[in-house]
Amino acid sequence: MLTSILSRLTSAWRGLAADERGTTTENVIWIAALAALALAVVGLLGPQILAAAKSIVFQ
Repeated sequence: MLTSILSRLTSAWRGLAADERGTTTENVIWIAALAALALAVVGLLGPQILAAAKSIVFQ
């Protein structure tokens, strides 16, 4: 009985590992999080970068 249950759980676990339907959603979430992080960094450092760029004088 215990071996049968363990066998079924192992089979189900392997089936889920081979299933790649959720990776697209996971990738979209990661990309959205990284894009939000990039926008936050640009929002915080953008004015300083622009001010530094305006103070550069080419000869």
